[in-house]
Amino acid sequence: MLISCLGLMACQSSPTQKVTTKSQGKSHGSSVEQPLKVIRVNDGIQDIPWTIVQIAGQKAKFFHHQPYLQFSSQFRQIQGNTGCNNISGTYVIDTLKHSIDLNARAGYFSCDSALAQEAELSDALQAATQFQIQAKQMTMQNSRGQTVLVLERK
Repeated sequence: MLISCLGLMACQSSPTQKVTTKSQGKSHGSSVEQPLKVIRVNDGIQDIPWTIVQIAGQKAKFFHHQPYLQFSSQFRQIQGNTGCNNISGTYVIDTLKHSIDLNARAGYFSCDSALAQEAELSDALQAATQFQIQAKQMTMQNSRGQTVLVLERK
């Protein structure tokens, strides 16, 4: 039993990439396992956790968690929390044009008095088409230029 547990733990290690070494055109048959590299973007928006501070003009409330969003550049995935439920989805961003297209959904746990904030946040995520960064704050606007979300870097 102990051996099978150890075998399962070994299978759950970080992803690796097999590299075969060659010298002078001959393969030595030896290989070295190297972890896959995680690609991160340094644009000041992606791969940074953002605390949601305002939704449609109202202060974001803490329920079970602090509401936040994070844009993961490697797979263009968005993660976060509404204050009650996890948020997940995908996004397309153009940092030069300051445009963004979010496709995100929240979980379905029922949190008393959190439903209104979750509905507003869901609407804001769907409506957001552009963003502006100023210092440590990001504002997202809809197609009419109205602010729908205000976020701050954690």
